[in-house]
Amino acid sequence: TIPTYNILLLGPTQSGKNTFLESVKLYANPTYKVNTARIGIGNQSCTQEVYDEVVSTNLPIYRLLDQDNDNRDLDVTAMKNEKALKKLLLRDDDVELKQEEASGSTTVQLRFFDTPGLDDTDGNDTKHIAQILSALSVVHEFHFVILMDSHHVPLLASQKNAFKAYFGLFEELKGLITIVHTKVFNHHRYPGINPTFDAKLLERSNFFNEVVGREIPTKRIDCDLEETGPVHVYMTRSMIREILEAVLTKTPAPMRRTYIHKLPPMIEVDKIVHRRCEGKLDAVLKACDSRRKTNEAAQLAPRIEETKREIGWRNDHIRQHDTDERIQLFHQRHNVHYENWWADVFGGAEQVHRMEFHHQEHTIDHIDMGQHAIRWQHQEGGKGHKFWKVQFKRHPFQTAHWWTTLYTMKRTKHRHDITRWKSEIGGLNRTLENQNREHTTLLTIASQNAGNTSESLEQLTSKADKYRMMMNHLATKDLSMELFQELANADIYQGTDFNRNADALENHLARKFGIV
Repeated sequence: TIPTYNILLLGPTQSGKNTFLESVKLYANPTYKVNTARIGIGNQSCTQEVYDEVVSTNLPIYRLLDQDNDNRDLDVTAMKNEKALKKLLLRDDDVELKQEEASGSTTVQLRFFDTPGLDDTDGNDTKHIAQILSALSVVHEFHFVILMDSHHVPLLASQKNAFKAYFGLFEELKGLITIVHTKVFNHHRYPGINPTFDAKLLERSNFFNEVVGREIPTKRIDCDLEETGPVHVYMTRSMIREILEAVLTKTPAPMRRTYIHKLPPMIEVDKIVHRRCEGKLDAVLKACDSRRKTNEAAQLAPRIEETKREIGWRNDHIRQHDTDERIQLFHQRHNVHYENWWADVFGGAEQVHRMEFHHQEHTIDHIDMGQHAIRWQHQEGGKGHKFWKVQFKRHPFQTAHWWTTLYTMKRTKHRHDITRWKSEIGGLNRTLENQNREHTTLLTIASQNAGNTSESLEQLTSKADKYRMMMNHLATKDLSMELFQELANADIYQGTDFNRNADALENHLARKFGIV
């Protein structure tokens, strides 16, 4: 069985991924015809989908023979200055490029996954990432990751974000990454020849190291497919062999990705939709408040009517009891008989009698009396009091009799009840005033926040909860792989028109969360 090694090619648009892969094919088979249609132009990614290509090779060795020196091997690395290297690169007729099979070599299959470039001017980064993840989902492990970097492209914010996106995507593969600086002229190939250029690449390498959190191996290569000079071809293919040899030494890393960090354009679109949702949630909450106020007003109305009935009941009782109507407290009839003449003549003065009406429950307001053959001498209490005492004499030679009825008025008898009812009415009137005020306020607020919806409070509350879930989704920095694929396949984050993308995302999430 021929061993297979999975290699992931990553890099932003125009970093030279396709050119590098074409160069690998030429390295493995010098008679291969280059597919120029695969080479990108400008800032538009040539690769629009993930390509899975297998290159079979036994990792041949290329030698550069000096025909002017008995076909001895030319040691390109011995060139210590740029001038000497440039001179060597111009040699053509007196230099021979020879391919040989390496001692003990065996054929291997190199399975390259060529990916779309990020930072595409068409704004397809999200779609490209989704394609990468979808294509790689069937791959259980990778042996090597080549991250292409063209030093001609400044590391602007967009480029930095592209690299950060890559490192975030393939966290578990960081240990397999090698940075390949592309489009490096061969006379700048070796460190130490041009310090200024070395410093430029070192600055870029430091950026990658900082993002990854570790020092990453770096290589330099010039994959100019139009360059056919033997020294140029030798230097390119020798570097390719050096890179591929490293592939065979790496321990593969499994792919276990279950989530993905949102890209900066996605975050910007999410922010737009989040602001829209905030406004819509506020309107829904106001409508909810309107429904609650309406319900509260409806619940308050029976209490208002009950308060009115309580007031009316007490007013009726007051009208019935706060009157001059007399109520009998006590009634008595009494007779003092004339017994004989002798007793009246020789018995002395007129006979004195006393009558007492002891403490009554209520104040005496009126006294009705009837009498015969008596003369009142003295009285205490009576009207305005709760008792009445009288002293009288019977006329001689006559039988005396009298009757007395004590009355109190109805308002006097019920004065405590009347006072209590009036006090309760005062409290109930204050309660009624507060209830009416509250009822008016509730209806006013309900009218102001009602909006144009006819949804019930339960429906509005459910919608508010769904908007909150939608906003939580928008606020998170990570997405599940499934949801990311779903959004990308629906062309939610397609292109560079953020407002169009926001419209598409809002409609998609509204359907997903059941907001109608």
